[in-house]
Amino acid sequence: MDIKAYGKINLTLDVLYRRPDGYHQLRGVMCAVDVYDAVHIEPAAGVSVSFDEAVPPQNTAIMAARAFLEKTGRGADIYIQKGIPSKAGMGGASADAAGVLRGMNRLYGEPLSESELFSIGLSIGADVPFCLMGGCAVAEGIGEALTPLPAPELNLLIIKGNEGVSTGALFKELRLPLERRPDTDGAIAAIMRGDITGLIPLCKNALEIPAIGLSPEIAQNKKRLQSLGAHAFMTGSGAAVVGIFKTVEQAAEAQKSFRDLPFARVCSTGGFVI
Repeated sequence: MDIKAYGKINLTLDVLYRRPDGYHQLRGVMCAVDVYDAVHIEPAAGVSVSFDEAVPPQNTAIMAARAFLEKTGRGADIYIQKGIPSKAGMGGASADAAGVLRGMNRLYGEPLSESELFSIGLSIGADVPFCLMGGCAVAEGIGEALTPLPAPELNLLIIKGNEGVSTGALFKELRLPLERRPDTDGAIAAIMRGDITGLIPLCKNALEIPAIGLSPEIAQNKKRLQSLGAHAFMTGSGAAVVGIFKTVEQAAEAQKSFRDLPFARVCSTGGFVI
């Protein structure tokens, strides 16, 4: 069984307040992108997970596989080829968990319902339910309360330098209220009326300024994209920066300027589903 576990970007991301349980209340628009981790799954009595690069032994993929085994009594041997960069704000770890859950469920004839998969996913990470759902959605709560939206098709160049941002470290240092908060309602309205031109300038991330404090490289990469004509913004908790271009050809031409970076990918948003 082979699965494409798609990553995501946040077209908007706002942090509303700190909740009594210690988490932060979020609101924003998430979209799947055609950047993915390739998940290969074979049936097995137990569970094993390996990657084509160094990943901590206690990772989301092994957590998902063990949870599926515990729930159904069915295991798997899993191999994951990473295409989504780590510490980028693109949901790579969440995509791995979602890909393992979806793949194992298909492999064994779908013994678990969608709600059961989402419940397991949420126990692993807040973005796993979205990665299971794919497409585009308003994400609220800690990111798990999802309202589907039509998926806009945007021409993107996503770049990331050598630095990453720890989500835990970023939220630990967060001071509310944040500056430069996005107009998420405006973005939703633009998506609903199919107004790509109106949507693009509304793509904004309230975590961008705090993240730049941890990784100044984010600001440098944003300026480089802007100098090439893109509307640019950070995704998630960073450190990847998204540039939206009018055409895929413009995005591909701009990509040539980032040969010095470890990650520079032309891609798009759309109705990508695991």
